[in-house]
Amino acid sequence: MLKFQPKVGSVIYCDYVGFIAPEMIKKRPVIVISKHKHHSKLLAVVPISTVLPDKIFDYHIEMDPQFCTLYLSGDKCWVKCDMFNVVSLERLHLVRDKKSGLRHAPNVGPELIIKIKEAIRNVHGL
Repeated sequence: MLKFQPKVGSVIYCDYVGFIAPEMIKKRPVIVISKHKHHSKLLAVVPISTVLPDKIFDYHIEMDPQFCTLYLSGDKCWVKCDMFNVVSLERLHLVRDKKSGLRHAPNVGPELIIKIKEAIRNVHGL
């Protein structure tokens, strides 16, 4: 469990256990897209998948393969912008670096955050 709000763009793990399918229902990496303005224990996140979507839509954003290989469990990964949600810090855990074994929250660039927010707006009509 995290005791702090990571920066926007941080990649961490979220335990979605307790949600109901077709919601996310397992532990998976997510990207922080915003901090909650009025509650310090809530964050808006989008999940990352290392499984190729059956059909790639404009709300699936492929991430840099080097980032996926270094920090996640696959050679390729996609941000699933249609599945964004607000979660409690109690669901969140830091990523374990494959080389050093240390836990941290690697950060994606601001360009990807802009693409993610645009995709969220488009898929949800915001």
